[in-house]
Amino acid sequence: MKQKSYILGFISLFLLISGIVVNANAVDFTIGINNSDVLIWECRVCDETEMMAIFGSGWDDSGMFQNLSKGTRMKWDINTVQINEKVMKINFSIWFWTVNTNWGLKDNDLQISYRNDPGDYTKKLNFTKSLPFAPFWFPNPVRDYMGGLSLNDSYDVDSRVLPTLNIEIGKNSISTGFPNKDFKIIAIYNEQGILDSYKLYGKDNTVIIDIKFDHLPIYVIPVLSVLLVSIPIAIGIYLYKKRKTYVNSV
Repeated sequence: MKQKSYILGFISLFLLISGIVVNANAVDFTIGINNSDVLIWECRVCDETEMMAIFGSGWDDSGMFQNLSKGTRMKWDINTVQINEKVMKINFSIWFWTVNTNWGLKDNDLQISYRNDPGDYTKKLNFTKSLPFAPFWFPNPVRDYMGGLSLNDSYDVDSRVLPTLNIEIGKNSISTGFPNKDFKIIAIYNEQGILDSYKLYGKDNTVIIDIKFDHLPIYVIPVLSVLLVSIPIAIGIYLYKKRKTYVNSV
């Protein structure tokens, strides 16, 4: 009886420890952005001639690169974020790349969805179906989600410092005659899962596209400008009044 009790106790302990290990390793993925968030990206470099040489004419006619050129910005207004038993998704309004500081009317309403667990995909994910070949958003924690995905062989995940997608596309590797040249992409994500930096390189590591996430909401910039101007003025007025008070008291 004692031996049987020992065996049952050992089994119970083993199951308990196994449960703890499984729970410790389990990751609850979620969405790192919220309803009403505004996301803005700025294009700092855009070699349109080289982009046409690689992808052909019309490379900027659709997708996330629509109307892309140096100095333009793209905006997302997050309308809803949703998580159900199988997928998580964001619905957002998009303003494609423009120099218009007033933005104007939105261009479209879009949706991006992912499976709740990166291991739930039965096939390798392939983002090379359309430019920019790298998502602008991933679920959180982004390191674990990217690391758990089975991606096309052109993709390599590097999370040693920052969550990064390294992408290398060879000439004619997507389809016959496309692309016309080799290129590579380095896409870096922040802790919210938002694309923070996107660089597309050509021959000799020449930067052809450079896109950066704008960390400051558009309404913050005028406020900071006012503060930068008003603070020195306020200090000057304070020092003047203090000096005047000192002179009058002598």
